[in-house]
Amino acid sequence: MAASSNVELKRQIGLYAATAITVGNIIGSGIFRSPHSVAQELPGFTPVIMAWIVGGILSICGALVLTELAVRHPKTGGLYVFIREGFGNAWAFTFGWANLWVIKPTVIASIVSVFALYFCQILGWGKPAEFGVGCAAIVLLTFINWLGVKEGAGTQSIFTTAKLAGIIGLCIAAFALPTTHAATAITEPLVAGNAGHALMQAFALSMITILFAYDGWTDSTYVAGEVVNPQRNMPIAIMGGTWLVVAVYVLTNFAYYHVLSPNEIASYTAVGSETIHRLMGDNGARALAVLVAVSTFGTTNGAILTGPRVTQARAADGMLWKALGAVDAKRESPALALWIQAALSCVWLYFANGFDDVSGWFVTTSWLFYGVTTATIFAQRAKEARGEQGAPSYRTPLYPLTPIVFLVVTAVIIWSDFSNSGAIPGTFIPRAMAGVLIAATGFPVYFLWRGTKRA
Repeated sequence: MAASSNVELKRQIGLYAATAITVGNIIGSGIFRSPHSVAQELPGFTPVIMAWIVGGILSICGALVLTELAVRHPKTGGLYVFIREGFGNAWAFTFGWANLWVIKPTVIASIVSVFALYFCQILGWGKPAEFGVGCAAIVLLTFINWLGVKEGAGTQSIFTTAKLAGIIGLCIAAFALPTTHAATAITEPLVAGNAGHALMQAFALSMITILFAYDGWTDSTYVAGEVVNPQRNMPIAIMGGTWLVVAVYVLTNFAYYHVLSPNEIASYTAVGSETIHRLMGDNGARALAVLVAVSTFGTTNGAILTGPRVTQARAADGMLWKALGAVDAKRESPALALWIQAALSCVWLYFANGFDDVSGWFVTTSWLFYGVTTATIFAQRAKEARGEQGAPSYRTPLYPLTPIVFLVVTAVIIWSDFSNSGAIPGTFIPRAMAGVLIAATGFPVYFLWRGTKRA
């Protein structure tokens, strides 16, 4: 496999593909499972819809800041580049370290575990087959992205379009078809909004679930160095893609509540499946399983596409082994970084017991660095005030309120995850803390690396 010492990746991603990365990496399995948890906390349709709208606005606050950073620094690496330019190499190295070992491999493993679950259900395969199916999906999608960024971005565009078409189809069916099929038996009937929390606390807890469903709006920045005309296309890809997801999520909740009662939504874990089952029976439920498999397969591809760009950018900066920054001379893809990510993802998948088990490793770690990245806008504006850099063509509206609101929300999410995540089996360490501790080892590793390079 020939590799080039030229670490620059070419700009080959158009506006549609960049937007598909944003939309496709946000919409995974969350919209099919999160409404159940939200309904348990909030009583009735109106507070639930308000929560989804507020969650979308809070995500937009983060996206507004990220758009300015992406326009200032339209380079491959995304958050890594923004943190490096704002807070220096040590913080940037630590983010890259966490991204390599924890964030992206666990994201990929958790999402592909959902894909494997539904794929095996569709084909009637048992649970033992799920690990093999998950690994096969990781290897296949890594191979496609190894072929080149056009192939990877094209795959993302196809699956994002398919999942949006499927979700819109579900919504149309919910409003157009009568409920002609009997309800699935409920194992444990629940009352909406009866989780035992005061209204404000219930709203906050539901907001955490909703914001996790909106997660992924940062991912198109990782390929900013490969986006054509980034000053024009990155704001549209980030902001337009995030607003589109907000609209889709709100519409889908309208569809769920049109078919099911609030108590039923609180009682059924698979809300999307039960909704379509009421309308189309078992065939509808099977179609929904296919839609979830398509959705999570596309989201897995987006994570595989974007993750190695951080590793490649670090190596290009001399903060990782040079070989990891090499670009395949023929295919113009970060080949070695892609395959190392695939291997680590399969290892995480092997030790995982499903989505909830492995997702606890990356959620808090990811949001910690979202907060760090958002805070860099203050450093960037300070540099601009000192005349060290020019003003970007896009500026965050309502600055500094926008980043402050997002930072406050991020702090609440991290605190809540620390408080509520279970411990790693056989230890007293919360799963959320474990990911942060692994990320923190990046600081001493950075200083060792810097010392070795100087020597």
